[in-house]
Amino acid sequence: ELVTVIDGDITDASLEERLKDLSFDTIVNAAACVKHFASDDSIERINVTGVKNLIEIAKKKKARLVQVSTLSVAGENIDHAFDENTRIKENQLYFGQDLSNKYAHSKFDAEEAMLKEMDKGELDGKIVRVGNLMSRQSDGEFQINSGTNAFMRNLRGYKALGKFPFAGMDKKIDFSPIDETAKTILLLAKTPQKFTVFHSYNSHQVQMGDVIAAMNEVGIPIETVDQKPFYMAIQEAMKDPSLAAAISPLFSYASGDGHSHEFIQADQTFTIKALYRLGYRWPITDFTYLKQAIESLESLGFFEREDI
Repeated sequence: ELVTVIDGDITDASLEERLKDLSFDTIVNAAACVKHFASDDSIERINVTGVKNLIEIAKKKKARLVQVSTLSVAGENIDHAFDENTRIKENQLYFGQDLSNKYAHSKFDAEEAMLKEMDKGELDGKIVRVGNLMSRQSDGEFQINSGTNAFMRNLRGYKALGKFPFAGMDKKIDFSPIDETAKTILLLAKTPQKFTVFHSYNSHQVQMGDVIAAMNEVGIPIETVDQKPFYMAIQEAMKDPSLAAAISPLFSYASGDGHSHEFIQADQTFTIKALYRLGYRWPITDFTYLKQAIESLESLGFFEREDI
């Protein structure tokens, strides 16, 4: 089929004019600023204003807008305000969670803008909240800007520190291969209009202990230590200018604000059943995949460079 390439920017109000003569019935928005903090307005401009522009285009074109969102809209549980088993469900958006993180807040605002239009019956939309986007299932390759992935930046921090706490070894994490995630987005985009929000992340989770073991296997030595020496190692490393940048993502472990911070997890019961009905199941994350993913990052120089 013919593919038409348009030089455009979702934050540009004139995009609608550039698309007026093209015929299409679906918009998939995978554009986002994925930095968790920024000193300028780039996060808001891209993640919120850009989506609002696409909402208007979709409404005028009578097209379905598929928004790739994030499970980060679940926000944080500060000082145990919620039960530790609290999970954001597909039919929830705001339930009192902390949204101080600029990135999470921007994606929340974009969802809110879409849901308001969908509720009024003026927008045919889908919101797909994705999880920890990782290397392709097909070949283990990462995108070059993996440095903006918060989880990957944490791994770089553990490598620089050479330590990981025993307390975090059983923490579960999803590895959602980017190519498999794309497949699920396209499948969910075709569902009936009444189904609007999905949680698309790998249902086969691994423990951080597996990730640390894989790092050791590929030649990245990480020592597992108790919590106190881990905190002390972070504090000491922050004094070293050559380590501080790499270690900074781990600083929340040793947060001195006097409050406990925990990211709220997600429930995907509805979405998993939907995907099975659509003939899809997530691949199991095995040790071979973990090692291949980390080796791919090594080949990019990810653990040494600060510009990606």
